[in-house]
Amino acid sequence: MIGLLNGPFKCITIVALAALAVPAFSCDWTVNKTTDPMTDAVTCWVSSASAKVSFYRHGKDRPNVYNKSAYSESWLMIRVDDNKAISMGENAYTRQKALDELLPQIRTGKRLRTTFNDYPERQDGDAQICNLPKLLDACNS
Repeated sequence: MIGLLNGPFKCITIVALAALAVPAFSCDWTVNKTTDPMTDAVTCWVSSASAKVSFYRHGKDRPNVYNKSAYSESWLMIRVDDNKAISMGENAYTRQKALDELLPQIRTGKRLRTTFNDYPERQDGDAQICNLPKLLDACNS
């Protein structure tokens, strides 16, 4: 192997090793819209199994975020690229303040990571942002 690093394959070997160090991300954001038959209010979900999170909007309400925990939404942290992690808070006020900080980062970011407690263990998500801003915009209409 040492001989290969000194020969013509040096560059190829280094690139291959660097590729192994980079985590693989998926672009698996999906949209699900439903219409309430009594009020005609549209609920729109944009979800990623890799990120383990969903953004949603009910009617004209402000956007919100929901994790895949079986127990609660508390302790959800979201990080876009190398920005500081944002705690989504445990009540509507702190969650909306956090979303006000998070949504602009999503518009310019490339990677979204999440973490939350889901008893008995912590869950972590990791996904490309890719088409998420466009899908969130589609939920506004």
